[in-house]
Amino acid sequence: MKTNQTIIIAMTAALFLTLAGCQEPKGYLELKEPKPELRGDAIRWTVKGPVDASGNPIVLEEVK
Repeated sequence: MKTNQTIIIAMTAALFLTLAGCQEPKGYLELKEPKPELRGDAIRWTVKGPVDASGNPIVLEEVK
């Protein structure tokens, strides 16, 4: 019985300490800028395969 109480108290303390470190929510989502490496000439994927920015299909090289 004493072991169960110790485990419950430890888990409760860990939960409270974790929640104490959380920041207060602002009530809205913050949008961030996409990473620079994801912009520009990135390959876009469709159901049929990869396409470039203008929508033309890209033929991938086979790995040997």
